[in-house]
Amino acid sequence: MRDTSLYSTLPVARRSHAPVLRIEVTAHAVGWARAATSYGLTMRIATWNMERLKKGNRAASAYDEHLRELRADVTVVTEPGSGFGERHPTALVAPELRLGSKKPEAWVAILGSSLDAASLEIPYKHLAVAGTTTIEGQRILIYGSVLPWLSARRHAYDVYGSTDRPFIDVFTTAIGQQVGDMRRLQALYPDHLPIWAGDFNHTIVPPFVSIQASAMIESALKGLGLRAYNATAPHREPEWHTIDLLCGPEHWVCGDTESSYPEYKGTALSDHRAYAVEIELPDR
Repeated sequence: MRDTSLYSTLPVARRSHAPVLRIEVTAHAVGWARAATSYGLTMRIATWNMERLKKGNRAASAYDEHLRELRADVTVVTEPGSGFGERHPTALVAPELRLGSKKPEAWVAILGSSLDAASLEIPYKHLAVAGTTTIEGQRILIYGSVLPWLSARRHAYDVYGSTDRPFIDVFTTAIGQQVGDMRRLQALYPDHLPIWAGDFNHTIVPPFVSIQASAMIESALKGLGLRAYNATAPHREPEWHTIDLLCGPEHWVCGDTESSYPEYKGTALSDHRAYAVEIELPDR
């Protein structure tokens, strides 16, 4: 979720009427395909906030095409917009209870092959969904979520309640719920390697949106034995870092983050960049 009170809108130059994909890599290029390494095989994970199909359902195919271009084994999609589950029937989709312009929507979804829904029931107000899969013989647990942004009390009143509550109180409750989900999931699936990805709505590298919220995210990840692989990747706004994080075990070795900012008919499909990273899986 982009907080308009914090970020300004950058002009985007008009180009062609076909979808345009810009890919940036923070240091060296990471190969698209999985390949054997001294550490074993690799897995590609990605996340993108589709901003509720900002360009409307008429552009749904352009959004879906960019998801395919990410070429990820697992993709956490936040704010996927209406009709996502219908277009992606094998996706895991959070409860579709968010009021939409045409019909209720989900806050988050997970794409991937051979996904199974986690046995833990996650309440709608946690803004999350979880599942499991197997990639190159490794069992993987995926948790996708959205954390509160500064104006969340106004934009998601049905989730966060009274607008009189201090933001940090709202954030403390929300991250506590999601960390609780993660701990219960790890207990249910002790033989699975965990991934937590999605729109955290806060940087963990300065400058910070909220110093307190960023500190809570870092503490939560450390407590779960995780780290954010793409923490220093660029945000859409100059001099800011990403708020859309890809997190996994601290000991995993990963390549540099690929960041893309797709356009359609000359303007951005979303105010969020998409991010992908290649991870070297430990030998079985």
